[in-house]
Amino acid sequence: MKLCPRCNEPFADEAGFCPFDGAALAKSPDPCLGRTLAARYRLVRRLGTGGMAVVYLARHVMIERLSAIKLLRQDLGMSPGHRERFLREARAVNRINHPNIVEITDFGEDAGLTFLVMEFVEGPSLHELLSGGRFAWARAARITMQLASALGRAHEQGVVHRDLKPENVLVTTRAGDDFVKLGDFGIAKILDAPSITIGETRFGTPGYIAPEVVEGQAATQAADIYALGVVLYNMVTGVMPFDARGTELLVAALREAPVKPSDRFGDVPAELEELMLRMIARLPGDRPRDAFVVHDALADIVRRLGKTSKAPPPPPPPDAEERTTSDARADGSPRSELTAQLAALPTAEIAARWHGMISELGRQIDEARAHGESDPGVVRATQLAGDARGLIASLERAKAAVAEHQSRVDRLEAQGRAFRGMLGGAIDALSRDRSRELAHLDAIASRRIRITEHASASSLDPRAQESLVWEREALQTEERRARAVVDDLGYQIEELKQQLARQNEQHDTELADATGRLEGALAALRRMTGELVRTIEEAATAVVR
Repeated sequence: MKLCPRCNEPFADEAGFCPFDGAALAKSPDPCLGRTLAARYRLVRRLGTGGMAVVYLARHVMIERLSAIKLLRQDLGMSPGHRERFLREARAVNRINHPNIVEITDFGEDAGLTFLVMEFVEGPSLHELLSGGRFAWARAARITMQLASALGRAHEQGVVHRDLKPENVLVTTRAGDDFVKLGDFGIAKILDAPSITIGETRFGTPGYIAPEVVEGQAATQAADIYALGVVLYNMVTGVMPFDARGTELLVAALREAPVKPSDRFGDVPAELEELMLRMIARLPGDRPRDAFVVHDALADIVRRLGKTSKAPPPPPPPDAEERTTSDARADGSPRSELTAQLAALPTAEIAARWHGMISELGRQIDEARAHGESDPGVVRATQLAGDARGLIASLERAKAAVAEHQSRVDRLEAQGRAFRGMLGGAIDALSRDRSRELAHLDAIASRRIRITEHASASSLDPRAQESLVWEREALQTEERRARAVVDDLGYQIEELKQQLARQNEQHDTELADATGRLEGALAALRRMTGELVRTIEEAATAVVR
């Protein structure tokens, strides 16, 4: 296969020039480059390769929107277990729909390729940024707050990430500050879904895997909290919590206590250190109850102490061609030269080029006739030129149909983001309130235990004993109130989750219908386009014979 370097259209190996813009074609080094998935996602550049998948930059053939498309390796795609796990990422992220999580907009299978369509996030990974050195603690805390917010939403929707690490966090800029996107839910666990067994016994990356998971227990929300704590520790200190390397990191947490951040650097606030050490505690029960607790604790620390942070500004991201910030999007986020070039590709101009090619063909035919040429080639070229004009008219109608179907898909996608964002935000608010009430209940229980122990002391006088009895009764009353609030919040959360599930099911049905119609219209458009190109080429060949 050959590709046009300008419009990325694929052509057969024997073609020499692009009929649309005249550019010389080049042999594709990758058989997937130039391929169009689901009749609308053109693969234009390889972005990266992982253990299970390859990620490409893709351009929508009609609306010029850029996406990142993850293709499951074809050998793995033959395994139902691997394929199901791969597609589970789409279903997991579809449940969450959080601004700090890379959005998955589409998924499916096409001619043996299983794929996910994700939003294209321009920016380095957190891993790349950390290669420039540790962060100011306040910056690290603000990044972790965003990740905690994302995990809070995921956990409330019954999704455990299981592979949180700097490589899976993309960092962009919004309003002059870091804005992060958590991605790669490829090994996420949906808590209410059936398990998939394909031979692996552990998931995750050494150093970020919670100790209980290393011991063979299932990954829970507490395991994600542990990984988040390691990420925070890494940002603040520039190193891992344990002085170990390679596979030794797997068992380091089982053998020793983490090195205190303050033992590495003296500018780490004590409250932040205490929170980090709780997050990476050996036992799950000793970690913060949930991600909302982490978020609120960090917000409080940053609010009270962040202004006193005097650490140097963060290092710039490593140089990368696709991340050159030559201009900006309307929302203020960076836009690379690559994006600008691809977004500027003139799909609308292709029709004008077709008309231009027909006009040039007509000029050649008229010139041949003026010279008295009336051989069968000119007659054939005249007939083909008429056919081409008819095809262009059909293409214009087909293009209008595609635009109509695309508009419906865009409208449905916007509606989906809107209701998921609204209901997800409401679930977040209720979940955060429930988290605080549960923390309050923990405090009550702790106080009640201390009172019970104190009341059992024989040295207390009757008045002190009576005071403790009254306090214990007051605590019991408050505990009943708090439990009632927790139960009510839980009921509201479940109602909203069921409403979200119902709307998701209805929305997915409508979107599947709309995308199916769009794919059919696009496939028809491509067939007519190919026929038009062949007709024009045949006519041009006939007139010059």
